[in-house]
Amino acid sequence: LEEVQVHSKREVYQILEKGSAKRQTAATLMNAHSSRSHTVFTVTVHMKESSVEGEEVLRIGKLNLVDLAGSENVGRSGAMDKRAREAGNINQSLLTLGRVITCL
Repeated sequence: LEEVQVHSKREVYQILEKGSAKRQTAATLMNAHSSRSHTVFTVTVHMKESSVEGEEVLRIGKLNLVDLAGSENVGRSGAMDKRAREAGNINQSLLTLGRVITCL
């Protein structure tokens, strides 16, 4: 997990590209670039404004970009050995994530 403060769109894109380069992917029969890891990229924007009365107001917005590892049918994807175990772990983690979201 890494948090970086930026001050321009260019810096945001550089960080996004850096994170994208760390993404784990692998080829399966169903997808040439299947995500093998979960990735979350959060942009939080802080904006200071002056109200009509002259008060300083801080507005905060948040955008989450999420790439979840691919859920796949082991038989159809052609996964074997290490890839099959990896697919099982990914499917289990997605099931757990679904339970967490349901509880929220």
